[in-house]
Amino acid sequence: MGNTIEFPNQEEFYIQKATQCQKEDDLISAIDWLEKGYIKTRSDQLLDKLWSLLCCSQDWNEIIWLVEEFELKEEMYLCVYLEALIHMNRFEEVEDYLKNSSHIEYPEISNLQLKMMNHKLKQEQEKVQQLQEIGGALQNKDKIFSIEEIQYITQVLIDSTLLQKEFVIQLFLLHPQTPMFDKAILLDEWLDSGSLETIQLLWNGDLKIVNRNKLFSITKSRLYKEESELLNELMGSFSMEEAMVLAQKWKQDIIRLHPFQEEYISSFKEWMNYFSGKENLMESLFYDDSNFVKQYEDFQICISQ
Repeated sequence: MGNTIEFPNQEEFYIQKATQCQKEDDLISAIDWLEKGYIKTRSDQLLDKLWSLLCCSQDWNEIIWLVEEFELKEEMYLCVYLEALIHMNRFEEVEDYLKNSSHIEYPEISNLQLKMMNHKLKQEQEKVQQLQEIGGALQNKDKIFSIEEIQYITQVLIDSTLLQKEFVIQLFLLHPQTPMFDKAILLDEWLDSGSLETIQLLWNGDLKIVNRNKLFSITKSRLYKEESELLNELMGSFSMEEAMVLAQKWKQDIIRLHPFQEEYISSFKEWMNYFSGKENLMESLFYDDSNFVKQYEDFQICISQ
């Protein structure tokens, strides 16, 4: 057997690589070299330098990974690790750790609790400001929102746990330039998390009052169908491609017409018989709201004849 050749000063090699990267202001690569070196050598010298860079850069994800991966138990690591969890909004994990840990002294526990409280307060203030900014934009009735802006507003309002969001949802529902589809989604959200007995909705140019006690969620509509059920019914009469287009249109239409679906559609079979023969079916998926409703008015005229 040949002799194993050991390369001396492995730590020095990785330190030199990291130092060179730092001189080039490439902190990410410097951290990467030190991580590679520590994984290979478990050198305390490399760990000290790596930890110093991670703390300096406040790379919370890497700090969390390093402590968890190598089970670093010393207080100096755990305190920064818990601070990293706080910055990543993993508050429950921090609270559980502080209750049960025997590795952290009381002064540090108190300090971490204060940091967590401050972070929560800052986060709540930012969310309140976020709602205020959205509400201010929605008060401008002439503003036309981009698709990305609508998606952002909708997601913020769905995710928010603040009581104030109900009033911002109201502004969204009354805005003449917000899409029917997203109004339906937020009306569903209001039903789930709101407290007002009624809410106003500008729907196809008409102001409507929606009563909570008479409102149902989209999935509770008599016309709502799960995708698997929908495709099974359609594939008995159509090709896979046609069935998928019809399924997409049905799901989209049921949402856009919410909560007035049953005023326009009496049955799925009737709808299928009418729309399956339309040459512009794919195009109708992209109709604006006024053309979309006009399509259903034509539908009603046709089936009444």
